[in-house]
Amino acid sequence: MTIGTLVLLLSGLYIILLAALAPRLDVPGMPFGHTLAAVLIATLVVPVRNRLGLVFNRLMYRDWQTTQALLRDVGAALGRTISLDRIHAILVDDLPQRLRLQGATLWMLEPPHDQVFVMVGRDDARLDRRLLVNGAIARRLSAEPNYLLLPAEGVDTEWLPLSEQGVRLALPLHVGNQLIGIYGCAAPVNGRLYPERVINVLLMLAPAVASALENARAYSKIARLNRELRELDQMKAEFIQSVGHELRTPLTTLSLAIQLLDRQAGMPQSLASITRTGVAQIQALVDRVLAFDLGLDPPTDIQPPLLPIRLAPLLEEIVEAYLPIAAAKGVRFGLHIGAELAVMAYIPSLCRALHEVVDNAVRYSEGGTVTLAAQPHDGHVLLSIADEGPGIPQEEHDRLFEAFYRGSGTRALSGTPGTGLGLSIARRDIEAFGGQIWLEDSGPSGSTICVAIPAASPADAPPPAYERAVNA
Repeated sequence: MTIGTLVLLLSGLYIILLAALAPRLDVPGMPFGHTLAAVLIATLVVPVRNRLGLVFNRLMYRDWQTTQALLRDVGAALGRTISLDRIHAILVDDLPQRLRLQGATLWMLEPPHDQVFVMVGRDDARLDRRLLVNGAIARRLSAEPNYLLLPAEGVDTEWLPLSEQGVRLALPLHVGNQLIGIYGCAAPVNGRLYPERVINVLLMLAPAVASALENARAYSKIARLNRELRELDQMKAEFIQSVGHELRTPLTTLSLAIQLLDRQAGMPQSLASITRTGVAQIQALVDRVLAFDLGLDPPTDIQPPLLPIRLAPLLEEIVEAYLPIAAAKGVRFGLHIGAELAVMAYIPSLCRALHEVVDNAVRYSEGGTVTLAAQPHDGHVLLSIADEGPGIPQEEHDRLFEAFYRGSGTRALSGTPGTGLGLSIARRDIEAFGGQIWLEDSGPSGSTICVAIPAASPADAPPPAYERAVNA
């Protein structure tokens, strides 16, 4: 709606009002009709201009919207997305058409290093499409609270990176005191002067645009960090697997050599025992690390079968494996297991988990008895492993089953090396077949760990329960 058209319309309306009012109200020396007509025209200038402009724009541009509708639509669209592609579509493809602009460009402070502004929607990384965060343009726009009209192309080379993209108006996008983006607008479709409505819309949209851009930056930063973490995790897994398998070969060779030397008459028995124990400890450490790393791999659709197994013979075998170590520390074993008790589990996982729990009990005991007891309970077999070690402080109970965590009490025991993986592996293995493991009790007189394993029916008639003590 041009000023000339508005003047013609109001002039015609004034003539009509004057013709209607002057004959009735004018008196000699008192032109009341002229005065009233002028007041009515002055009152109608703004609303008539707005109404006629609205009608004119809707007739001329089918996609034209009121300022309120435009702000509502664009603000809602920006608030619903964290995708840079979607933000580019809203601000670069759609908004310029609604505002009757020749085009637009969007720059974003590139995460995570925040050193340069890059053009959103451009895949290439050309230097001339980047703006330095400490460059002249960024410094000027950082200090500008509203917008900047760029000088004509060729007048000021300082703005050349923007003007080459057709930008004539630069809108800084701030989050707090930080400049996180630049919205560059090309010239209007009709003429070189920006209508007041366009300026107002841009200024009112700036906070929403800055917020959407910052959310997209944060999402991009998180996605990039996640990708880097996955890459590091893959490298770690490959390293552990490589080192583990490289260690297994010489350890196997050493173990066989020790077995051969042990049969020689000149090999002292004490030296053979120490050497065997050292090799066994290193093998156990390698197996534990490899088992833990294997548990971090994504789950597969192929799961090992759940099979029934009698608990008493399994625990006897585990206890027998720890008799030499327990004997050296003055530790006794007590078994209170019903021979009829059977459980349903992934047998290799159950064996590994129970080995870890028993190993933990023996490792941190200096004398005393490690007691293993089991009883049926609510569709499960409830197994308890109690030791008479130094106990676990109350504040460390919640972290007992965390990977790599070794409490202050265990760290103080210089003679008990470890990785902090044993109980973590045990929990993972037991939970894999529907069991549970927890710390039942701990104090200065020792600790009790309980394991609940799904019960199974014994394959044959249960023999009489037995209760025996194994002297270490």
